[in-house]
Amino acid sequence: MSQATSDVVAQLRQQKHRPVPEDFTVQNKSKSNTLSSQRNGNVGGDYIGGGGGGGGGGYSNNSPEKLTVLDMILDSMGLRNLTSKDIGALILLGFMFLLFVISVTGFFVMWFTEYYNNTMLKQLILAEDSETAKSWLQPDTKFDTLLKAHIFNYTNIEDVLAGRADKIDVVDLGPLTYQEHTVKDQVSFNKNHTVTFRDKKSYIFLPDKSTLREDDVIMVPNVPLLSAAVHEKKLPPYAVIGARTLINFVFREPLFKRLTVHEYLWGYEDNIVSLKSFGRVGDKHFGLLRSRNGTSVDLVQLNTGEDDISKYSIITQFNGMPQLDFWQDDECNRIDGSDPSMFSPTVLQNRSTVQVFLQVLCRKVPLNFEKEATIYNNIDVLRYRTPLDVFAHPSEKPANECYCRNTDLCLPGGVINATRCYGDLPIFPSFPHFFSGDKVLYENFTGINPDAELHQTYADIHPRFGFPVNGASRVQINIMLDNTGLLRMKAKHLKNNAILPLIWIEITAGDFNKDVLDTLHFSTFGLDAIQVVLKYGTLLISVTTFSLIVASVYYLNNRRDEQQLEHSKSSAELEALAGPSIFNGSILVVQVLPQSVLSHAPHRDEL
Repeated sequence: MSQATSDVVAQLRQQKHRPVPEDFTVQNKSKSNTLSSQRNGNVGGDYIGGGGGGGGGGYSNNSPEKLTVLDMILDSMGLRNLTSKDIGALILLGFMFLLFVISVTGFFVMWFTEYYNNTMLKQLILAEDSETAKSWLQPDTKFDTLLKAHIFNYTNIEDVLAGRADKIDVVDLGPLTYQEHTVKDQVSFNKNHTVTFRDKKSYIFLPDKSTLREDDVIMVPNVPLLSAAVHEKKLPPYAVIGARTLINFVFREPLFKRLTVHEYLWGYEDNIVSLKSFGRVGDKHFGLLRSRNGTSVDLVQLNTGEDDISKYSIITQFNGMPQLDFWQDDECNRIDGSDPSMFSPTVLQNRSTVQVFLQVLCRKVPLNFEKEATIYNNIDVLRYRTPLDVFAHPSEKPANECYCRNTDLCLPGGVINATRCYGDLPIFPSFPHFFSGDKVLYENFTGINPDAELHQTYADIHPRFGFPVNGASRVQINIMLDNTGLLRMKAKHLKNNAILPLIWIEITAGDFNKDVLDTLHFSTFGLDAIQVVLKYGTLLISVTTFSLIVASVYYLNNRRDEQQLEHSKSSAELEALAGPSIFNGSILVVQVLPQSVLSHAPHRDEL
């Protein structure tokens, strides 16, 4: 070995144990920068180099790589050198997390709140100018109801009045069916979330749905005469004499008279009514249903449901008064029943009794939940019926006592004294054929056959929206025979205070066409299906997105472990290649030697 070579070897060996000058050291970077340096071709740190002959030397210090926010996030996750697959996994993770949050929120809303149902119920509110209010004020004729009138024809009354027969034979004739179209008139929306209106009804006779013609002749009680007999008690003696003379000898009014069906129901010019309105401008016609045709005399105010959906359709005033004045008790005079054409769905949820205000009875009537039923090709409804004790005698139902206090006469159970409600006319409503009433009411009649299926009121109510889908509101109108001096000679063979049935009517749903049935099916099945899809859809999406999030996190964790393992292997290989003289802990030492020295340096094996 030459002397020059020996000197170089000696210098190298001394260099190995010499303290490292500060100018020739570079702090080792973090793992991420090390990997970056490997990609850039720098091994172990910044390259310090020199070139040129003549034994000169020098170094250059490259500035550290600037990190972005994404780099910092990836560093915190231990992820660098991402492949396109890794980036796709990260994007999927972010999207799945967002979808998971949305689906979990929807899951709790659909399963643990009433948000969906409440949103549907808001469509019922009768807010001014809303579509619901417009359709309620001016409904389409396809939603019209049917009025079916049944008339009691007194077939043997002449024999009874002559004393040749003991019992009165009555025949239930009908129905006479009319299409009933109802709009709202004189409407006013109020600031207290109520609406005031009058019903305006019109009727079209449907002969194909009727068993009688309007020109058929019937024998029926003379209602104006029976009413005049009651009013006679209030007249002074001279007026009584004058009234009896005109009615019995001038007009020759019979106790029962022959009329056509149309006259009896919708009106005819009557002598007694003309006498009552003598000298005044007024209607001189009488008909049992005449007051129903046209704008009602009754002004109704009900709650729109805007402030509280549970108050929806509750009647708050009748003819401007917050309670009635027909009865002698505050409880009986309370109006707070629903309009019979709509109910609050929240009241139906617990299947409790609902109250309905019936103008024809001048009182509210309870409807008791009976059962859940299915009609019209699997449309689910809630069936409600009137209880049997609605018109029970106070001895059987003490709560009905207030309905007897407005008169000296409290009749047997089965009828209600509504004389004050009907302007002092002796009207006593009941259920058809005196259903659920005391048999004493019809013991002197033949042809009275009460039947629950035919004569009891019921309503099939839509459980979600609270409107009657099917049902029948059934009421019978009766008049009491008060055998005063005006009638004494005419009714001597009739029992005093006898209740004479006049007609009974039922209001039913019309014949729904395909459009209405489609609407019913959608409101039943369509909205329910949407609710089920949303409930189980949010549950499925929540489970699916959670599974994908777990899978994505598992994949990214594996990738991080792989990169850390790869980095560890790379560092070990670098240390093995560089040898102990190159790496000293975490400090990389590089000394630049002149080219002339390197050309004479011995092989590593010689060292």
